[in-house]
Amino acid sequence: MNKGVLIMLLTPWVGACNSLFYYPVQQDLYDPKKLGFQYSDERIPEGSEIILAAWWFKPLTQLGYKKLIVHFHGNAENMSSHFMFTAWLTQEGFDVLTFDYRGYGRSTTVPPTREGLVKDGCAVFRWVEQHPVLKDYELYVIGQSIGGAVAISALGSCPTDQVKGLVIDSSFSSYRKIARQKLGASFLTWPLQYPLSFLISDDWNPIDSIERLPMKMLFFHNLNDPVVPYELGRELYEKAVAPKEWVDVTSEGHTRALGDPDSPYRQQLIEFLR
Repeated sequence: MNKGVLIMLLTPWVGACNSLFYYPVQQDLYDPKKLGFQYSDERIPEGSEIILAAWWFKPLTQLGYKKLIVHFHGNAENMSSHFMFTAWLTQEGFDVLTFDYRGYGRSTTVPPTREGLVKDGCAVFRWVEQHPVLKDYELYVIGQSIGGAVAISALGSCPTDQVKGLVIDSSFSSYRKIARQKLGASFLTWPLQYPLSFLISDDWNPIDSIERLPMKMLFFHNLNDPVVPYELGRELYEKAVAPKEWVDVTSEGHTRALGDPDSPYRQQLIEFLR
């Protein structure tokens, strides 16, 4: 079969398989105000047709850090179920901005794509750079799970000197590799893990961008992460340039470093940000 014809036949399948990484929900699931957080609703444009919904959480103390944390959340639901991973940093004097990618929450309802999410991340960085208040803040990025992959690719695509540090929680090096790992975990799909994984495109892999990022980095990953294999997180870390730090998380589950109020890893994050 002609190679061009084969690519044409496989393209719809590749798109369908790539969409399996995203599980957006439109409705709000939790209300930050009920938990005592102060925030403003923001609208961030990405081009002429996409509007991203965002929450800007204000510091609950007057420490005056002038440091903004931008949170890239995971692949399921929306920011209303993820904000608690980072909004607690307002109690330590930091500003926190969390946002929804296209297709998530109150953002423009279009199908999320890998390139689209990277564009969304770039739009957020531009918005911060142009904001009359936030343009003078130091910027730190926290990306969780697929949010880490998106954040790394966005920083590689649209670098900004405003970013001083990057925190990656339970992310991975390659979309195709994580698909292969998942296929290999089931005896039903194990024999097909290699051929089926090629239906996942290899575009915008974080490992292709991370070695170009100049800021300091902090990595968290569970030794027995049930969602993102430890070795894929470690592979990403090995490719990053110094200064960098790796933290083995012993709390059970995925993205468990920052969710628990009593987590010892929260203090490590605060020290990194300060």
